Amino acid sequence: MYFMRLAVVVLVALAGCRKGDEAATSEPDTVVAATTNVDLEDSDVAKEPPGKSGDARLLPEGAERNQLENGLTYILFPTDKAKHVALNVLFDVGESHDPEDKSGLSHLVEHLYVTSAAGKEPSRTVSQYMQRYRLGWNAQTGEDFTVIATVFEKSQLEKEIEDAANRMGALDPKQADLDREVPRLLEEVENMFSGMPKLAVLNHARDNVRPSSVGHRKGGLPAQVKLIGLNDVIHWWLDHYKPSNATLVLAGDFDPVTANALIEEHFAPIPSGKKPAVVDTPDLPNAGQIVTVNIKSKMPGIGFYAAIAFNAPLPGDEHYPACLVIVSRLFSQMMGGGYQVMFSPLDDPYVISISAPLQPKMTDAESIAKLRTFLDDAIKKPITPKEKVMVKNMLGWFLGIGEFPAALFEGNLYGVAFSIGRCEQLGVDSKKLGKAIDGLTDKDIKAAALAVFDEKKQASVVVKPK
Repeated sequence: MYFMRLAVVVLVALAGCRKGDEAATSEPDTVVAATTNVDLEDSDVAKEPPGKSGDARLLPEGAERNQLENGLTYILFPTDKAKHVALNVLFDVGESHDPEDKSGLSHLVEHLYVTSAAGKEPSRTVSQYMQRYRLGWNAQTGEDFTVIATVFEKSQLEKEIEDAANRMGALDPKQADLDREVPRLLEEVENMFSGMPKLAVLNHARDNVRPSSVGHRKGGLPAQVKLIGLNDVIHWWLDHYKPSNATLVLAGDFDPVTANALIEEHFAPIPSGKKPAVVDTPDLPNAGQIVTVNIKSKMPGIGFYAAIAFNAPLPGDEHYPACLVIVSRLFSQMMGGGYQVMFSPLDDPYVISISAPLQPKMTDAESIAKLRTFLDDAIKKPITPKEKVMVKNMLGWFLGIGEFPAALFEGNLYGVAFSIGRCEQLGVDSKKLGKAIDGLTDKDIKAAALAVFDEKKQASVVVKPK
């Protein structure tokens, strides 16, 4: 499930936590995004993200990092700029860890994590969950992470910390929960790959630029999801959704002394857990051809879409700063032109894609060529000092460069906590990244264009509703 992709870059800063379950490349509700990583080896496939490094990264002013003996990392960011509190728990568990023949297992655990009984809380539907967290919530499974997040009144701090600990340490899923959530998950996946053409083209493009090496699919292959049993879910949660694989972020209006004591009390007794193995390392991109996918659209009258997609560099890659410039140019170019640019530096840092609706008389090759021209126009511009400032203003807060926009604390407190947590997981060196952007030259832009956006590395997809 998924309520809002952090990436709708310029717009999301002012938006609240939206509820939903399908977005851009994982579930729905996004137009622009920013979140994915890539470190190119001999092949053009990204390695596993850097994760938590030995050197502690810088946190926003006023934030504090701590760790319990069981391995739980937690970051407290008290601020009087906010009126509420956001609690995010990010796990180092995602779709790339799903066992062979169990595509969608992590996604299914995420569903049951928020809807099953835990501690004093009974089992609930997602609608009941949404009603409880009207200030905002998110439950989302990515390629390399899972996030469970809520926003609530500060008077509920103790209750919410206790509930978060119970879900990590005392979740009690039943067969009825599984029977309720499997159909909901399958509906999400159908929307992602077929029901919504605008979403489908992005997800099919992603699957072609990062093909599964074990026959899995983002969100879960329906045939495999249907065979996942309750014991599979329980053991996957029991092994991996635990403190040693978790980063908890608390942001907003709360007393840090009280929060420290509550986290120690409720989370310290939970066993550490086991680190999951990466099972699905993407194969080489399906490049050099146009892939046509016929889908059953749920949206009558919606026409064809085309997309091109590329593996994106991760924050530590030498081409990452220049890629941020190119992406920011794409964002600026797309306004009003019918284009959709997807790069989600936190939610899905591994892929950059561009899509647009097709004209009925246009051939597939002409449609892809049009997208390529849109990209090339962004690449060839000379870089200016003003543009570097714009890049940091547009994407910087996602990656810890500069301060969070003031409106974010009021309208999207979840985004503040999620940014802190994902940058922690990805090991983003914000200070170094900011300096690298300042030092960019036209030569760096050209090098990144060749390394990342070369046409030989491009996956091209057209979806055509039946």
